[in-house]
Amino acid sequence: MVWRRLGMAFWVMAAGLGVAVAGLAGDFYQHEIVGFSADLETMFAPVHLMIFGGIALFGLGFLLGLRSFRAAGRALPA
Repeated sequence: MVWRRLGMAFWVMAAGLGVAVAGLAGDFYQHEIVGFSADLETMFAPVHLMIFGGIALFGLGFLLGLRSFRAAGRALPA
């Protein structure tokens, strides 16, 4: 039963990991293959936002997993 509840959390974490990896691949492409651009050196460059968004999505999935685990009536390991 816990695994069924945790399923959504795992999918959210997998999506976050996928978005972050895609952002990292795009960042590598922009910096190494295309070359230096002053527009790419901001935190708000699209590839950087993908990386940050993926990390945030992964964190959200982790928190969903913790909530599901707690809702199942089990204490977290110490």
